[in-house]
Amino acid sequence: MKPKLRELEITPTPEGYVLRDPYGISEEVLVLSPEAMYLASLLDGTRDVVELQAHILNTSGSLIPREKLEELIRGLERAGFLETPEFAQKLAEAERAFTQQESRPMALAGISYPAEAEAFTAYLQAFRALVPEGTKGAVRGVVMPHLEPRRVPEVYGAVLEALAQTPPPERVLVVGVAHRPIQEIAAALPLAFETPLGRVEVDLEALGALDALVPFELFNTPLAFREEHSVEFPAVFLKGVWPEASFKILPLIVSGSEEAIPLEELARAVEVLAKDYPFLPVASVDLSHVGARFGHGPLTRALATRAQAVDRRYLELVAGGEFDRAFLDVTLPKNPTGIDAYAAVHALKAVLRGTGEVVAYRFSAEVETLSAVGAGAVLFR
Repeated sequence: MKPKLRELEITPTPEGYVLRDPYGISEEVLVLSPEAMYLASLLDGTRDVVELQAHILNTSGSLIPREKLEELIRGLERAGFLETPEFAQKLAEAERAFTQQESRPMALAGISYPAEAEAFTAYLQAFRALVPEGTKGAVRGVVMPHLEPRRVPEVYGAVLEALAQTPPPERVLVVGVAHRPIQEIAAALPLAFETPLGRVEVDLEALGALDALVPFELFNTPLAFREEHSVEFPAVFLKGVWPEASFKILPLIVSGSEEAIPLEELARAVEVLAKDYPFLPVASVDLSHVGARFGHGPLTRALATRAQAVDRRYLELVAGGEFDRAFLDVTLPKNPTGIDAYAAVHALKAVLRGTGEVVAYRFSAEVETLSAVGAGAVLFR
């Protein structure tokens, strides 16, 4: 047996590394010591236990007892954290059950926004009340946050007010950020979305056309959408702005890849798609993620000041249509402040046209974790 560790959600904590199944198929949670995490990271499917022992001995000079490695492997297998035929079957069954639904259920109703229609409508009105009444006309493209709405209500309010001045489009391409592993640079979901005000239908024809344009299988990781807030928030807010309209959605998530070539291919495919299937492009993204929760240590004034400066520069570059420069500004220094917007926005660079304007920005503290996240909005007219 040559064990291979699955792609997992791995969170460093003072107690060790916490491992979870990103898709929720296994409900187990394991906490590994740094040494055990290092050993687990070597389980790549190319070595059996004896070969693993030899590799560790050759690279570090340490001889790890076979029993210790076997115990770690058994624990990971029991938790469902190794790639095995049994897990592959469970994954296929879970994907089949999810995609055979008529629509994607709301995952965050009653948590991040009200589930009832009347309360949800009042909730959106309160967000819009925080910003001046819109007077600048329809938008042609939107960059909006996906941070917990209650943390940045005025940023969402600016987007909602602008969308309220915009006639409902035939379709909306929502490009979010994949917070769980996906098999390719991007993934799409061929399901309608439920909202407090009813269903937003999916444009299967347009998604099929996009699938034909990209050099990979677009419908590759459906379970990554099950709890993905970066597509759920735009879907419910768009329906809230246009409750009676029959617009359709194209839900897409993009991985945090810093490889320019796959993103350029995706951007070209999106540009071609727009010619036959015009859409309103919406990027659902956040900006810097800094502080203890994100591996920087407790938030300091210097870190907060730097992150806000990086965020504002990024937003201004995007608003100015300098998408390549914005992308390189983040990726060349290896994204030190953890901006998650760069890949999703880059995928839309050919269709976010017109005059861009940064209409809102907020640096939202998360006091309990000594951290903060930046969120902003750019409107294209």
